[in-house]
Amino acid sequence: FSDWKSPSQYLRPFGMVLLALCIPIVISVCLELYRKPFFHKTHGLDVVVVQPNVDPYKEKFNGTYQQQLSRMLDLAETQIDENTACVAFPETALTENLWENDLQHTYSIPALKRFLERHPHLDVITGATSAYQYDPGEVPTATARKFTDADTYYDDFNTALMITGSDVLKYHKSKFVPGVERMPFPALLKPLEALAINMGGTTGSLCGQDERTVFISRNNELRIAPVICYESVFGEYVARYVSNGANIIFIITNDGWWGDTPGYKQHLDYARLRAIETRCYVARSANTGTSCFIDPFGNVLQATPWWKAMAIKNNVYVNDEKTFYVRHGDYIARAGIVLGGLLLLYSLILRFRKM
Repeated sequence: FSDWKSPSQYLRPFGMVLLALCIPIVISVCLELYRKPFFHKTHGLDVVVVQPNVDPYKEKFNGTYQQQLSRMLDLAETQIDENTACVAFPETALTENLWENDLQHTYSIPALKRFLERHPHLDVITGATSAYQYDPGEVPTATARKFTDADTYYDDFNTALMITGSDVLKYHKSKFVPGVERMPFPALLKPLEALAINMGGTTGSLCGQDERTVFISRNNELRIAPVICYESVFGEYVARYVSNGANIIFIITNDGWWGDTPGYKQHLDYARLRAIETRCYVARSANTGTSCFIDPFGNVLQATPWWKAMAIKNNVYVNDEKTFYVRHGDYIARAGIVLGGLLLLYSLILRFRKM
């Protein structure tokens, strides 16, 4: 019994761990109770989200892009009124091959502008597959592809477009699904692009951009973070939009390739985290899965059912305050890495001292 220790000696470390876990929870609850009554001070804006419900494996690329765009516009019309500020369509909603060098000579962009002429108070956010052809003398990127019949190069993009008046704003998705939208070390592994799995969009190594683009509405009230699909998984990445001035988050995604599995539900839960971290409203347009609105406290509003084409509308509020998370990012993870390193170093020192 000489090595026997009292129960308190065993319970003390567990108590310290429990206390460490409870402190941030208590602080978060107190902050929420303090902020919630003061959050909705500004007037809201009506936003319409469209869920077209197109099968990403069959219908999306078998039907004509004219028919699919017309179908989405008809769905949007069911919810639009004079108070609607913005309409959101999902990722790769425009299936026409859009060359960014000449967007005006396409079908989809002029059609959307004619739609806005009927609703001059509106802006439209939509996903698209686009490409850019390099002019002679321009240096192509490591992801650029060569035309088979010419000595010129082009890049493919998974793009978010904002059509506002006569302007077309672009953001290129930059957090890619590994092995589907981007091969690692594209300059080295480019020959393997042909093996990429097609999950409802352009495959192979897509080109992205370094900075997060914020879309500004024509009334200058909505400063939109256009987050495309897989990008919503990354907290710091989305927070960087808010650091750049965004006051509302639009997530456009194609969750249909999950099928009716827990995958699309888990993807939605990531969007809830992004709303809580930034205290921004989220408008989520999914091809299918769950389209919805999420308030700054993570509550899901007007969630659409699986496999149903519809449009929903909600009054959203903008938030120009930057949260602690937006300012400092994944500080808990960084602190954990530092603490883990120190503990490892300490354990090594103890081990060598005993030798």
